[in-house]
Amino acid sequence: MRMFRRVQLLIARLSATRFGAWFVRTCIQPLDRLLLWLTGGRIGVVSLFYPTLILITTGARSGTQRRTPLIFLPDGNRIVLVASNFGRDRHPGWYYNLRANPQAQVNMYGHLFECRAREVSGIEYLELWERAVRYYPGFAVYASRAGRTIPIVVLELNTPI
Repeated sequence: MRMFRRVQLLIARLSATRFGAWFVRTCIQPLDRLLLWLTGGRIGVVSLFYPTLILITTGARSGTQRRTPLIFLPDGNRIVLVASNFGRDRHPGWYYNLRANPQAQVNMYGHLFECRAREVSGIEYLELWERAVRYYPGFAVYASRAGRTIPIVVLELNTPI
């Protein structure tokens, strides 16, 4: 187990570099999307190392369904998402989609759930940010590079569909 955690931390460290973030965003993420699509959300590249889900949102402007693979922090009957966007200077599209329409779905390991999103703030934000950075240290690097406060979104899960 300790060896697996070391591998996770090494991956987080590498993917937090500018080149690593670019590589994950442009090479790994498209492959991940394909594998997750082919396996019905059960297996992806990133999911070998971190829990991964497919977030299904409604486009804020387009109104079309958007699917985004994301790593997440499980937290009881809810899911914690960090809108880091690989340290870029703007929030990711899925964040804006959830602000416009907080009703969404997640596909976790082939199981589909309805959920409602809410952005956290205050003490809850600080506690979840600390947990997120402990789990995936790349988030702290992304935050310093982005020059913005990185939002944290909690998905309250309903029963599976």
